[in-house]
Amino acid sequence: MPRTFFCVFCAALAALFALMILLFPSPAYAADQLPTTVTFGEAESEVGQIKGRVLLLGGEAAMPGFKLLAMAKFADRSNPTRELMTDDKGAFTIVLKAKPSELRVFAFGDYFIPDGWSNIPLGRMKFETAETWEVRVRPLRKVKVDGVVRIGTTGKAANRANVMLAPLDVAQDGSSQIFDQPISTMADEEGRYEFNVPTGYYMLWAYWADRSSDDWVGYIQVIKRMDVFGDKTLALQVTEGPTIRGKIVDARTGKGMAANVNLYTNQYLRQLRNPAADGEMADEYKPDGTEVFWPVGTFKFRAWLVDPEDFTAVIRPAGTEAVMKILPNLKASELAGKELVWTLYDEQAPELTVTVTSHKQSLPINELDVQLLPKDVEVPAALKLSLNAGGVTDNHGRVKFLGLPRGTYEVYGARGSTLLGTISLTGKTQAESLKFEIPFAFGTVKLEDGTVCRQLMAFVTLVNADDRTFGPYPTDAFRKNPVLREKGTVFVPLTQRGTTFKVRFAAFENGREFKDEDWMDLADFALATDEVIYKVETEEAWEVNLTLKANPAYKKKE
Repeated sequence: MPRTFFCVFCAALAALFALMILLFPSPAYAADQLPTTVTFGEAESEVGQIKGRVLLLGGEAAMPGFKLLAMAKFADRSNPTRELMTDDKGAFTIVLKAKPSELRVFAFGDYFIPDGWSNIPLGRMKFETAETWEVRVRPLRKVKVDGVVRIGTTGKAANRANVMLAPLDVAQDGSSQIFDQPISTMADEEGRYEFNVPTGYYMLWAYWADRSSDDWVGYIQVIKRMDVFGDKTLALQVTEGPTIRGKIVDARTGKGMAANVNLYTNQYLRQLRNPAADGEMADEYKPDGTEVFWPVGTFKFRAWLVDPEDFTAVIRPAGTEAVMKILPNLKASELAGKELVWTLYDEQAPELTVTVTSHKQSLPINELDVQLLPKDVEVPAALKLSLNAGGVTDNHGRVKFLGLPRGTYEVYGARGSTLLGTISLTGKTQAESLKFEIPFAFGTVKLEDGTVCRQLMAFVTLVNADDRTFGPYPTDAFRKNPVLREKGTVFVPLTQRGTTFKVRFAAFENGREFKDEDWMDLADFALATDEVIYKVETEEAWEVNLTLKANPAYKKKE
């Protein structure tokens, strides 16, 4: 009997809890009364006020009694927060008695504020009067989006079509950007697709390839923005991607040149590596298998993995990442049916020359891989991760870039392992000098008669912190740089910290030039210097002033 009574009591208690859950307000709304006005800063006078209002995203419904968390960031690195709620008209006020560097508002519970509404743009606010800011929130619940994908020309189902939904952050001015990776699905054999996604704004695209022939034909449909705040059934109709044709021309010569054309709508919807003819690889084949070569620079491809009415083309010459041309805001409807001529190496294209030298003595660093990574560049957001430019320095330590858009770039050397500095491009021709901070030995090595020797090898032995020895490794004492060789300045990088380097320079009789049949072992050289030892702890530069003498290890060849 007591056991039965306990179960009845538990059931009654569970029912009471369930009723409380139904009656209790959403966590987004204040359970207790919170202020509708909050203040940041301790000064007596005000810097300004922000009059805000909270509305439901996708409609005009105000959100009264809505609980918010406001967070400010100040120059002293403090991050104070304030809880507040909206009044019966969905309004709130933030009073500033000190101006923060950042100010954001967040929702609680079952609602979310997208970034475009959460970040209050203080930099654009003058505070001559109270500034206004509209906050849009969306409920954190999932809805269903489904439908059928069909082929526009036939009405048949696009079986196994790919459908993508990319979540959008929509700002107050109506602009939007993708803020997270797209959600993807594949339609079934009947073209049916289905998503279960959070409410919000989305960009949608569907693409399908007709694989019934050797020349696959691509189809696509793009919906730039749609609101998804309830279940939605959406019929999709993919159409054949337009063909773009033309020629890439070298403006310096007027002749066609091999190149690659990359197309971008966003960082996920893009069509890369569309080549122009190079005259070496066949561009098409006749039914009998005969190879057909187009004139160099000629291109023809179907644009079916971008929005046909909104894409950017980036052209790069084949074999180099130091030159580019950007063609934004392209529409296939304006290009189709035309024989396009796109040029590279235009005179008006801005040129950047980067010179890299050692941080001490300013010796040119040749054959250095230099990479420019865009940091804040004036291009569509979709391109920022795709505009890396690269080149190799010449014998003067210079590498030239052409056609890069304005903005700030980080410059890296040694295959991206070393940050050389940050540069700002103005959009005009300019030159920048950067230092490569590495430890190295430099100076002159002479013959016994005092003549500077210009045909030298450096033999480098490494001893690490565990006393393990590696080498000796032969290397050209001038880094194969004729500029340094002409000056007689040796340059030996010593790039491993905590390592002891033992270096000897060696030459043939009378400092003669090396020949192809000469071996490169220390015993093959009649002349050698004394050994010099460098323990590398910092980016130091050690000066060399040595004289070649008879090499005691020399073994004359039979």
